Amino acid sequence: MIIDYCEQEIVEEKMLVHIGFQFEDEPDSLYVAELSLDNDGYVSAWTLFFNGFDCKYTFRQEEKEHFIHYAQEQGISIRQKA
Repeated sequence: MIIDYCEQEIVEEKMLVHIGFQFEDEPDSLYVAELSLDNDGYVSAWTLFFNGFDCKYTFRQEEKEHFIHYAQEQGISIRQKA
């Protein structure tokens, strides 16, 4: 996957991290992974959007680790429950 951007925002008192990316086999399609964080910085929900619609996608563990690592490189503190 090719990551395009990463941003953090607070929506309705909830911390969200949005990571825009492309799957390597779909270079013309931009997806957004939305990570909902709890008050301790742990990811409480993972959602994948395409054109604003929930894809009902289940992220693989290595994908989650890749996103968390990328966000941390961008200065966003994220933790994942074991």
